[in-house]
Amino acid sequence: VIASKLGADAAGLAYDAFEKAKDAGSDVLIIDTAGRLQNKAELMAELEKIVRVLGKLDPEAPHTVLQTVDATTGQNALSQVEIFRNVAGVNGLVMTKLDGTARGGILVAIAARHRLPVYFIGVGEQVDDLEP
Repeated sequence: VIASKLGADAAGLAYDAFEKAKDAGSDVLIIDTAGRLQNKAELMAELEKIVRVLGKLDPEAPHTVLQTVDATTGQNALSQVEIFRNVAGVNGLVMTKLDGTARGGILVAIAARHRLPVYFIGVGEQVDDLEP
């Protein structure tokens, strides 16, 4: 786990994490960019910069970009995924809070419209509640 101070450059942190993972011979690097909303221009620009930095370190990176969608978002999730696909190259989905709403059916519409696989669904608050 690599972390930085609040307000630090996220792309710089991603760079450091990539280099550390490479030096350690790791096959997987997970970068969590929690709290992104498509209407927050500065956060979307930061996300775009992270993708750009990773692409300079490895032209094939990032390999897998999963977007976590809150099931309670409903129809707004369609446009949200489209914007994140354009900015970060999202190529897979995780949907959370399926246990708390009837709006989870939007997952089918998102997956079909964008031809994205669903990697996980969350049906509770425990680790075991995240199902492949």
